[in-house]
Amino acid sequence: MSKNIVVIGAGFAGVLATKKLAKKFKSQPDVSITLIDRHSYFTYLTQLHEIATERVQPDAVQYDLQRLFARQRNVKLVTDTVVQVDKEAKQVVCEQGTYPFDSLLISLGGEPNDFGTPGVKENGFTLWSMEDAIAVRNHINEIIRLGAVEVDPEKRAAMLTLVVCGSGFTGAETVGELIDYRAILARQNKIDPNEIKLILVEAAPTIINMLDRTNAAHAEAYFKKNNVEIRTSSMITKVNADSVEIKEQDPIKTYTLLWTAGVKTNHTADEFGIESGRGGRLIVNEYLQASGFEDKSIYVAGDNANATEKGAERAVPQTAQEAEYEAFTTSHNIAEDINGTQNYETFVDRDMGFTVSFGAKYGIAQVFGGKRVRGLLATIMKHGSNFLYFWRIKSFYFMWKYLMDEIFRVANGRTVFGTNTSRQGNVLWSLPLRLFFGIGLFIDGLSKMNGDVGWLVSGHPGLGIWELLIGVLIFLGLGTWCACFLVIIGFFVFLHSWATVWVLFVAFALMNGSGRSFGLDLWFVPWLQRTLGQSRYGVSRSRY
Repeated sequence: MSKNIVVIGAGFAGVLATKKLAKKFKSQPDVSITLIDRHSYFTYLTQLHEIATERVQPDAVQYDLQRLFARQRNVKLVTDTVVQVDKEAKQVVCEQGTYPFDSLLISLGGEPNDFGTPGVKENGFTLWSMEDAIAVRNHINEIIRLGAVEVDPEKRAAMLTLVVCGSGFTGAETVGELIDYRAILARQNKIDPNEIKLILVEAAPTIINMLDRTNAAHAEAYFKKNNVEIRTSSMITKVNADSVEIKEQDPIKTYTLLWTAGVKTNHTADEFGIESGRGGRLIVNEYLQASGFEDKSIYVAGDNANATEKGAERAVPQTAQEAEYEAFTTSHNIAEDINGTQNYETFVDRDMGFTVSFGAKYGIAQVFGGKRVRGLLATIMKHGSNFLYFWRIKSFYFMWKYLMDEIFRVANGRTVFGTNTSRQGNVLWSLPLRLFFGIGLFIDGLSKMNGDVGWLVSGHPGLGIWELLIGVLIFLGLGTWCACFLVIIGFFVFLHSWATVWVLFVAFALMNGSGRSFGLDLWFVPWLQRTLGQSRYGVSRSRY
């Protein structure tokens, strides 16, 4: 008898749990897994502030579900909006269809919590979805452009004032990105960077309260060093179109408020009839089973779960790290239910610390039992934690994509290594070198085939034909990267001569995509990428 597992929500918890379940039931064709999300892609939510400040482009944080699960034949992808969970009939009801389940994982994620503050929805901006991030980016560009040409001093100052409410990780990282972005906006609009005012508003007496006070103090010092005004013990009471009102303080004149002050569970989960706690988070037991529906094999993970480690008084924070740990627990326990063994795992908070980045080059990490790391190393560790997630979901393609989007294909040098890795050079200037190198290899190969001594290396007459072919490929710019890689391998295997070491460096230099400039790689490489991608991952679509 076939069994169905349904996962609703392709966030950090949902994607990882689906991957784990697909592996567990790889050899059981009677078990199918359905992953339902309103998008056809997984959004890397912890990078949305990079989209909002134009550090990376939107597709840099969109990871197509087809590419993630194309090799998992027991996973069915559905792009739909969940309406209700019929717990008695054990069905997930969506706008376009109904999906029965034997085990269910609810991981719909969260949404901004404005705590009922008037004007936030109408006049503020949140940062919890791709749509939010693009709206923020467009607004900031527009308001700074208008402010740069505004002649009224008071209105100009308001337009050039950007306010962030909430100093959690999202708010603090957004301020850090705005510090970098400010200089770019100023240059584009021909104004003094100091005219663009950044204000961080926090209702609590201190900022970034998930860090210890030592690290939080360093973050505060970094903000102040970069001319960020910090207002603690400041509760926003109303957001107007041109100002932000603060309790017992003068209002801040601004046209831009980014609200990052809180998170609550997705409003759809409110309709599921499951007991909820603070922030609407669904109450679960130590196995992350939904309270009151343990016998229905309904589990909750991610921002939806009020996950509490056994013996702890407070639920774990709503972070990507905790969502991953909850995915480990729920995937194991769901597998136990499907197999009928019920050897459940208890949820354990494996707190490995935090890494938070304030822009491209400065970060703070609190790891390994409270050890503190700051600066460039902490930012590198932040990238490492993102790589770890891709490793866990076994997506080497997206590890490569992340590396390219975050380190190499970044405008304005906004990477951890600056323009050292992100400067985009014109490969046209390497064309003469490529043509010369290709002709040289061709001639040298011919000389070896004729029994003469080549200019690269004597002996090895059998290499002549290979050298000739590689020379032709490099000259024509066809498969240039691979051809140069073969030259590098050949150098270490056959040459071993300082007299010809220049060959090694020329081959490295020509691996810069030089074949795309007056070369056949201009057409061959895109065709190869498209063909190999489709053969391995299928065709990406807007709906599944």
